[in-house]
Amino acid sequence: MLVLPDSMRGFTGLMAVTLSFLAAGGILVASNRTVGRDARRVFLSAIVALAFITFADWFTYVFSTQLPHLRLAHIVAMAATFAVAPVIPVAIANTIFPQPHVKWMAIPLGAQALLEVATVFGGYVFWVDEANVYHRGSFYLAYMLIYTLSAVYLVIESIRAGRTYQSANLATIVSILVCMMVGVGIQVVDSTIRTTWPAVSMAVVLYFEFYAEMILRTDALTKLLNRHSYDEFLETPPLPCTVVLIDVDNFKHANDTYGHAFGDVCLTTIASLIRKAYGSHGLCYRTGGDEFTVVLTKQSKSAEELSDRLAQLVRKAQKSDERIPSVSVGFARADVGCPHIESVVAKADEHMYASKRAKKTVLV
Repeated sequence: MLVLPDSMRGFTGLMAVTLSFLAAGGILVASNRTVGRDARRVFLSAIVALAFITFADWFTYVFSTQLPHLRLAHIVAMAATFAVAPVIPVAIANTIFPQPHVKWMAIPLGAQALLEVATVFGGYVFWVDEANVYHRGSFYLAYMLIYTLSAVYLVIESIRAGRTYQSANLATIVSILVCMMVGVGIQVVDSTIRTTWPAVSMAVVLYFEFYAEMILRTDALTKLLNRHSYDEFLETPPLPCTVVLIDVDNFKHANDTYGHAFGDVCLTTIASLIRKAYGSHGLCYRTGGDEFTVVLTKQSKSAEELSDRLAQLVRKAQKSDERIPSVSVGFARADVGCPHIESVVAKADEHMYASKRAKKTVLV
């Protein structure tokens, strides 16, 4: 009969909370309809893997000395755990933010997997004695290096994606990484304190929440910030700022003439040009079908200069595809103490329609 040692009751409680947290996280991921199906599958797979790893870690750590005849199973389970763990951050990064250079991560991950296979026979990363007690091997730090590399890769790709999705929430990414590394670091210092998998489990679920929030704020077609994000801006505008309104000229005609598929191409093209012209100076929104808004929060260049830049980019795009419509632009400045941002938006709107009519300000 298996008896739970008194010294392991606290650890058992921590693992029970971790498994409950993973179960709640799995329900959260499965019920989410903002995130795409492929991304949900990867997160669910990560959660299932972490649940298995957490249970295996608890079972072998608590009962290994009571079950010496399961030594081989203990070794194989631990090797699988060590091989899978570094793959989780890379799989999440590659599914959510696919990049061609991810193939280079296959080199350290493949080397790690081979090392774990060798460990089963040679005890390199860890070894299990005849009493079924786990010990770290001489290559344990190599495993930790690869694990840290995969975590850093996820952070780097998250920052890169944050630029694409205009999410400046670097503090959130760093805090999630710190949460995970604190748990891992504690166990590296003292292997009797088993905090790695609870910390990693929390990090994965928190990361899903971060990603879901980023997607919720993003327009699916153009990858600019969406109307929901724009409404948040209207509630708390970052004064001083300049509001730039952009409207695609004769978009309905282009849509009706060339089809809705071209209409989507047109919008994504215009959106990419808006991001290129204004993206490093503020936030870019798609606020309607063919309507865009930019909020300039940096004053390094004027709205006139940036709008001229957009005009140049659109003309260049029209040389490649003459079907690309022109755009009309209007802008207005909101200074500190501005009582109603809506009045500034209205002025920008008037300016934009005056430009559309007269083609005197910024018109392509």
